[in-house]
Parts: sequence; structure tokens; C-alpha cells
Amino acid sequence: MVKDYVKSVKGTRFPVSFHTPVSQERMDGIVKEFVKLRGDLFTVGIVCKEYVDLARYGGATNEWRAFYLDGNLLNVWRNSNQPTNVAKPPEELVLACSNLGSPYYTVDFAERADGTWIVVETGDGQVSGLAAAQDPVIYYQVLADALERRDADGGRACAPGIRT
Repeated sequence: MVKDYVKSVKGTRFPVSFHTPVSQERMDGIVKEFVKLRGDLFTVGIVCKEYVDLARYGGATNEWRAFYLDGNLLNVWRNSNQPTNVAKPPEELVLACSNLGSPYYTVDFAERADGTWIVVETGDGQVSGLAAAQDPVIYYQVLADALERRDADGGRACAPGIRT
């Protein structure tokens, strides 16, 4: 998968993945096409990610997005329109990502086809979209409550929880 430092080009004619090995000439063409498709939204820097075979349920991968504030988990939601009865990421993995040194960020978790879990991406909470299944009213209330507690406590106080 190819993306810039912020986003990929989902929903375009750009291929989702490429087979390796890739010649330098082919890679140059891939990058030029990517930059062209991102246009003014291109953020300098190219990231190439390895393809990973993910678990699928009803045609959707089992991916979850977690939001963290000041090193504390705010919540975790299904992020790929998968059925509601699928496995959630292991709590120990979610909590292990609770202090990546950024004040507000996201971590995307995915179940691999073999049943193990991985982190597939991290992002800046200011530009990461809400998870596909996430209720924006509830999310922003949780965020507001956490910020209010933080301000009242003069520190780091957030309400953890995995939501479905």
C-alpha cells in the first residue's frame, strides 16, 4: 500500500496494493500517479506498507479505531462496517498503545486472518476521522468530559472503554 504522511487515495483508480519486487522505474511511476491523485492534499513523504492478510467477516475486515488523549484511552470502535458480533482487539494491546508521546492520537487495530492482532496505523487525532460505527455525539461528549476532567484535575484524567 502507498500513502503519504497523512492519507492514502481510497476511492480512486489507484491500486490498493502492488506485487513485489518492483523495479525503480515502476515505483517512480506509482509515486508520480499517487502524487497526481492526491493533488493539493499531498503531504510530503511517501509511506509504503506491507500487505497483511486480514480476517474478513461478511466481506469486511475486522478493524477498530482507538482514540487516546494525554496517554489515556478514550474509546475503541469498529471501523470497517464489520458485523457487531466480531472479536474486539485484545485489551492488553489497546492499553499497550496508550502512551505514544502525542497528546491526541488514534491507533487502528486489525485482526489478521490467523486470529492474531496487529496495529495497522497510527494517526493524529485532529485529522483522523471517527470510526465507521462511531456515534459522533457520543464521541464528542466523551472527549469533552475527558477534557473537562483534565482541566479540573490539572492533569490526565480520561474515561477508558471499548465500545461496540
